[in-house]
Amino acid sequence: MIRHVLVGTDGSRYAEGAARYAVWAARAAGTKLIGCYVLDIRLLDGPFFSRLAAMLGFAPATDFRAAAEPVLRGLGETALGFIAELARKAGVAYEEVIATGPVATTLVEMATRADLVVIGRQGDHAEYENDMLGSVAEGVLKRVNISIMLAPADYEKPSRTVVLLDERPSSLAALRFACELPDEYGLFVIHERGARSAAEGLAENYGRRAEYEELAFPLEERVAQLDPSELVICAGSGPERPGLNPRTQRALRDATGPFILTA
Repeated sequence: MIRHVLVGTDGSRYAEGAARYAVWAARAAGTKLIGCYVLDIRLLDGPFFSRLAAMLGFAPATDFRAAAEPVLRGLGETALGFIAELARKAGVAYEEVIATGPVATTLVEMATRADLVVIGRQGDHAEYENDMLGSVAEGVLKRVNISIMLAPADYEKPSRTVVLLDERPSSLAALRFACELPDEYGLFVIHERGARSAAEGLAENYGRRAEYEELAFPLEERVAQLDPSELVICAGSGPERPGLNPRTQRALRDATGPFILTA
């Protein structure tokens, strides 16, 4: 059950997409949304900017920080204001936090207050990154112990949930997460051979009807065929979570819509 949703923002296009999905998730779950902007301590106290400050005539790490912190805080207030307005229009309870520290570490610490964390697949430096995830998203994914949604930049209201199941008992956590969403979102289960029976039993316990499809070709290819409006949910627990298994990595890379990895 989702009791609180946390969304991290840096004000980027991907962060705005994450904000929209976070508001959707909080509204669907009937819970509170927490917006968090982190003043990156690396920008304030890192050696590069300390040296740059000295070149510009500031005392390293003192006068420069005093000048830079209000600017970064202002950017954070603007980014959080965007989320606040979305939440207000959706009728979602909302609070916001501006914290200081390493961004990924601080978001992981903040995640102890939530059951779902939503973050953009990439961030402020997306145009310079060719990886499937930005450095902050990857850092949070590897260390957070709650469910995480990796959001695309462009928002489309989810039309149905697509659950990816294999034969591991832990993979049923993904179906359980989906079954706890409102009935208005259709349920579609893509499963490996042998996983359907347990899935049908769990869905029946929740009073949910689902469509089922046995996986007939590589998972990443099937995920790539899904519509961006389909919310993909996959179990992310177990020893593979710190680095994700290669198949899940490929599926995440090829997904065009939001992707949740459950705790």
